[in-house]
Amino acid sequence: SALELDQIKKGFLYKLGKKLELAIYNSAKGFVFPVPGFRSYLDSLSDKISKKPKFELMNGVSNDFIKKSKSIQAVSKSFTVLYSGNMGLAQDLQTIIQAADILKDYNINFNFIGDGVCKTEIKELAKPLSDKVFFYDSIERDKVVQAIKNASICLVPLKDKKIFENALPSKMFEYMACERPIIVSIRGEAKKLVKDARAGIAIEPEDPHALSEAILSYYNNKYKCKKHGHN
Repeated sequence: SALELDQIKKGFLYKLGKKLELAIYNSAKGFVFPVPGFRSYLDSLSDKISKKPKFELMNGVSNDFIKKSKSIQAVSKSFTVLYSGNMGLAQDLQTIIQAADILKDYNINFNFIGDGVCKTEIKELAKPLSDKVFFYDSIERDKVVQAIKNASICLVPLKDKKIFENALPSKMFEYMACERPIIVSIRGEAKKLVKDARAGIAIEPEDPHALSEAILSYYNNKYKCKKHGHN
């Protein structure tokens, strides 16, 4: 991830990290995968590692979270697009701001909840849209559920990097448990899951026009919004 996100180069630190990585995998008795796609990466490293036991235990949400989501009702009537979670180097938040600018003449609000190393930069980028884009600090889990229920649609954006094609961000499952349609801008596993569940729209990463069109498709079709959320 650090290499893909240009935080390090293929120098001494990278080589040291790869040696440590192999040492950890060689000493492990077996592997559990919250993201099934990582199996193929481990299988490619060595015969010794590929022959070790491997079990898939996909990310998800607890029964308590689902019960909480069912007990909370939406209180917002406005059409709101939500991003909640880490505002870091992997998340493609700049594209959301660009899409908000494209849609600035529509009655659509964009809410960002959370913190991260890129939050200040994204807030600065969104300043011209201060009447449409709103930022909130990290909040308690119960309040996160309320914020998701208040949203019309929820976003799961990652940068256009090959390493993220196996990603299944846990926020996807929280959004789906709250019966909100999701727009994922990720190729691979996440795209397949959303399409199989018919629970949202998958678009290409880092494409503000595709994102704005996907948002508008829900804005203009409330039945589709409700149906995908129910799915």
